[in-house]
Amino acid sequence: MKKAVVISVLATAIGASAVTPVMAQSAVQSAQAVQVGSTTVSINGKAVAIRTINAQGVTLASVRDLAKALEASLNVSRSTITVQLNHNIAQVQDAVTVNGTAFVEPVSFLTKLGVGYSNGNITSIKFLENVDQVTWVNASKLIVSKSGDTGREDYLVDAATGKNELLLTSSDTSELIVSPDGSKAAYSNEDGTVNVIDLSTKQSTQVSADTSIKNEMVFSADGSSIFFFQGDKNSVICKLSLADGSVTKILEDKVDYKANLAVSADGTKVAYLQIKQPVVKNDATDVSKDDVTIDPTGTETQAYFYDSAKNDNKPVQLTKDTSDKAFLELSADGSKAYFVSINDDAAGSVASVDTASLEAASVFSAEDVFQMNQADGKLIVLTAKGDANSISAIDPATGTASKLYGVSDAVSELIVSGKGDIAAISNGQVAVPVNGKFTTITR
Repeated sequence: MKKAVVISVLATAIGASAVTPVMAQSAVQSAQAVQVGSTTVSINGKAVAIRTINAQGVTLASVRDLAKALEASLNVSRSTITVQLNHNIAQVQDAVTVNGTAFVEPVSFLTKLGVGYSNGNITSIKFLENVDQVTWVNASKLIVSKSGDTGREDYLVDAATGKNELLLTSSDTSELIVSPDGSKAAYSNEDGTVNVIDLSTKQSTQVSADTSIKNEMVFSADGSSIFFFQGDKNSVICKLSLADGSVTKILEDKVDYKANLAVSADGTKVAYLQIKQPVVKNDATDVSKDDVTIDPTGTETQAYFYDSAKNDNKPVQLTKDTSDKAFLELSADGSKAYFVSINDDAAGSVASVDTASLEAASVFSAEDVFQMNQADGKLIVLTAKGDANSISAIDPATGTASKLYGVSDAVSELIVSGKGDIAAISNGQVAVPVNGKFTTITR
């Protein structure tokens, strides 16, 4: 951490005209004449009042207040104060004592303790680095996963501070999915069996011994079951009951390569994208040879809908146009399907299809849409217009967009919970809005 950074932070918070990293002993000539004040700084995401003194243009801070805010240990032995944070130790022998309180120059003190700094926040937390996958648990916590040589580690991360604790270490398991109420997470093992973790106790329990391949697992709205694509080609849509571990087939139409599973609130309706494989022509068997041709005609991704309450057991094709499609969402009642339609110029817009009448409509095209997620009845989109990127909430009924945040073009992905909590991936780091400003919580 650069000293100049912390000097700037403290100077801004304290409002001092000059804060210089000099030794406290030389800064104050007469402790009896110094007035003790207080300032509020952000330490580990919390507003903390720190007692300060200011003499001859130098701001000093209370050793005890800083140690307490950083959750560091403090010991006093004769004229030496020893503060330890993790493996970092700061020994203070030149403190100025006013009314029984020791004050030191804060910059060198914080540097010795190895604290970090990000966007105006002082932190002693060791941030996670090089993360792979992120999902919301609730408004204050996320699960952040990272892969290593021996497998994957999943952490519970405080959304305000980045403070983290290990939740699960595993190998050859699926990504964790979180129930809508945030009480549990689920994953499938290499053998297809499914485990559920109670996020309050952190205990993992096997809930199903079924060994079929399970892809794109999605919790039901009430958290009692999990929907998934079954098989190595995503051919079948199934539902797993958490009560007894049983697996029920919802749709088996013998069509492969389904993707982007979306489920209605009552669990009776599903939507998905169908990916058709291109045709190899010229009767060639070795696709590495130059004389092989691939015919992509009719392979455009299309959206499908299926109502399991009906008896005909046939999915309905919602789209037939040639645009690419991504980020499929299904309204809570299953009456509308929404997706990002990508035209030949690679510009994205939000489109909808009525699942009963098959009437298609353009919902939003004023800006280039990169990503879309559904949350609490709104469509949360990451968009670009000119040099400006934005995160906005779209009313699907009117197409009206309400800008939530202006963001850098370095933002490559949004992580959106069903209740509208938003995190952003920027330059490989996870950032969340704190007091209206995105703050990184990983490295």
